[in-house]
Amino acid sequence: MSPPSRPPASDPTTAKRAYDSSRRQEQARRTRRRVVEAASALFVEQGYAATSVAEVAVAAEVSPQTIYGAFGTKAALLGAAVEIALVGDDEPVAVLDRPEAQEALAAADPESAAAGFARMATRLLERAGRLLHAADAAAQEDPDLRALWENGHRARLADMRRTADAFAASGLLRPGLDAEAAADLLWALASPDTFRSFTVLRGWSARRYQRWVRDTLLATVLRPADR
Repeated sequence: MSPPSRPPASDPTTAKRAYDSSRRQEQARRTRRRVVEAASALFVEQGYAATSVAEVAVAAEVSPQTIYGAFGTKAALLGAAVEIALVGDDEPVAVLDRPEAQEALAAADPESAAAGFARMATRLLERAGRLLHAADAAAQEDPDLRALWENGHRARLADMRRTADAFAASGLLRPGLDAEAAADLLWALASPDTFRSFTVLRGWSARRYQRWVRDTLLATVLRPADR
């Protein structure tokens, strides 16, 4: 009778390589986050043009070569910073595919839809509004940022159209208002410029802005609630 078979011995070298690779990836991710946080703060405080990669490197406690290796260019670094600010983390999940947005899109009544959209938009703009304003200002003077600026606004309009389509499919739009017109109104209500005008220039709190978006949605975009 043949002896019982033994499971193949694990290769400690392979296990060590896998562990080291995983650890390096996590270290690289932490470094990337640190660079993005430092760059975001400087872009907002000083402006994009006035901020050098060397300054970002000092603030993030890395070398400029590390930044170029991770992002390639300063423009790409700004793009990464904007993307992370919009969603709140570096996970590859789009804004409208996240639970808070999905809840707003799936609302079954006007009040819930208005409250969900206003809450989502306000939180996003609290995170990203100042950086978006800095990026918009920079794009007017830097040709390297023009494509980033155009793509960003196209993506935001696409999100508003997707939201309007969801409201239309649920029968929540006001009579006579189509999805395209609704998307334009959503675009204006949740604009970084609108948020900045109220919260910076007029001194509104974020909570007051959120209430205004909710109330304006109910008054101009969504159908009257059933009584």
